[in-house]
Amino acid sequence: MLLAAGLWPGALRAQGRPTGAKAVRFAVLNDFHHDSAECDAWFESLFRSVGAQGRLAFVAGLGDFANAGKTESIAAIKRLAATVRVPFFPVPGNHDNDIEETTRIYAEVFPGRLNYTWTEAGWQFVALDTTDGKKWGDTRVGDATFAWLKAELPKLDPKRPTVVLTHFPLGAGVKMRPLNAEAVLERFLDFNLRGVFSGHYHARTTVAYRGIEVVTNACCARVRDNHDGTKVKGYFVVNGAADGVMTREFVAFGG
Repeated sequence: MLLAAGLWPGALRAQGRPTGAKAVRFAVLNDFHHDSAECDAWFESLFRSVGAQGRLAFVAGLGDFANAGKTESIAAIKRLAATVRVPFFPVPGNHDNDIEETTRIYAEVFPGRLNYTWTEAGWQFVALDTTDGKKWGDTRVGDATFAWLKAELPKLDPKRPTVVLTHFPLGAGVKMRPLNAEAVLERFLDFNLRGVFSGHYHARTTVAYRGIEVVTNACCARVRDNHDGTKVKGYFVVNGAADGVMTREFVAFGG
């Protein structure tokens, strides 16, 4: 009921309190669907665009690096993302699991990048594996992710501004949302949650709660279209202020 009403206790309790945070600027990209070497020029151009967006602390990639789960496709995005010369923080997507129906191939390319956290300028970022094998619909976030949340969230500071990054959408009513997405959001009720970024559903959607927005975005793919019929593809550049207020700009990209 608290989530449905838009009441985030952690965010409300953090209002007016020092958080130790500073301004942070980063980019969020989702749904690459690299299919073959013919896609390389597209993604070289994409990451040049990202690198031209001014000083960024990092780039987040929200899964589906590969269009058909191939190691070389996931590795190609990792290699091309490195040209931006800032840290690249990924989460797996369902298409990254296409070959073996597990995250093994993804984890070989991105070791230690299933469920994890990092801090930048006093902001806390939580990246989660929300995949369910290679399923694209009627999915459930796995037990391993919930076990990780139970073990790791108590180590974080609930007063600091916190951002969650996933492949599958968590916003209520968004297409292809995992069946247990609400249970993921509930784990953050005591946190100063400032935003949730996801992909999978290739469309710009926003589910607003008091103090936060839960969003998806258009894809960055050369070989896939947006699910909502829109033509414009692109990514977000996000600015987080020292007071925890977060704004984002959509940057269109067309190859």
